[in-house]
Amino acid sequence: MSEPQFIPARPDELPLGPGVRILEANEDGLVALDKPTGLMSHPNRHEDRERSLLGAHYDYEQERYEWTTEGGEARCAWLINRLDSPTSGVILLALDPDLNAEIKQQFSTHRVRKVYYALVKRSPAKPAGIWSDTLHKTIERNGRLIKGARLVSAKTRYQIMKEPRGGFPICLIKLMPITGRTHQLRVQCKRNQHPIVGDKTYGSFSFNREVEMETGEDRLMLHSAETVVNYAFRGRSRSFSATSALPEPFHKVLAFRPGLRTGRPNPAGPRGPLAGRRFRRP
Repeated sequence: MSEPQFIPARPDELPLGPGVRILEANEDGLVALDKPTGLMSHPNRHEDRERSLLGAHYDYEQERYEWTTEGGEARCAWLINRLDSPTSGVILLALDPDLNAEIKQQFSTHRVRKVYYALVKRSPAKPAGIWSDTLHKTIERNGRLIKGARLVSAKTRYQIMKEPRGGFPICLIKLMPITGRTHQLRVQCKRNQHPIVGDKTYGSFSFNREVEMETGEDRLMLHSAETVVNYAFRGRSRSFSATSALPEPFHKVLAFRPGLRTGRPNPAGPRGPLAGRRFRRP
């Protein structure tokens, strides 16, 4: 039996995962999707399809989604970049193989502008700056994964956007990565003493519990808000941008004030054990 001949899909043919929506799409076949928190950029197993960006098979070698339409036609779409499962926001697909290669080249040479927003514990001492850190990278050698075997540099610009008063000791910051390392923003926030709220790997676990207890929110408070890429394709210069609004849980945590219950009921009392407490400022 011959293998199906996959052809690039149209935006309206994408089998979008739950809660995923199209933000922008252009005539070249570049598509920006809005990924909810909890969805995977691609499935790791067959059973992961129901909680992935697209409800389709993923070819790891080709780095693309593949599926068959109701009419029996084989379709595909290339995944350009990835977001951690708990991170929400803008993520890119290509519906053309040459375009996929071009945009990935833009990413590899750090010419794509990406903006994230994060709720972090405490406020940085300076309103804006650059974090420069050295991270340990896991590499594969002779079929074995060696954790932390390689040192890589990581740089991120940050800017304070909002510092609420009277609530949690948190800060909304804008993060603009200069390099693109795995978990870079989450690790750098931790390294610089400002762990991201809701981070179950690199965060402050006791503080995460306080936030969840008072607001009912336990998601990672990291959001990919904007992606801008300028590129040349088939003899023409292009500019593509997509933005995703800050999710409601961010506003809910920012607006929290002791004594004003906005989360789920707490069995310890109608106002919870932290009600009335004045959180210490950093």
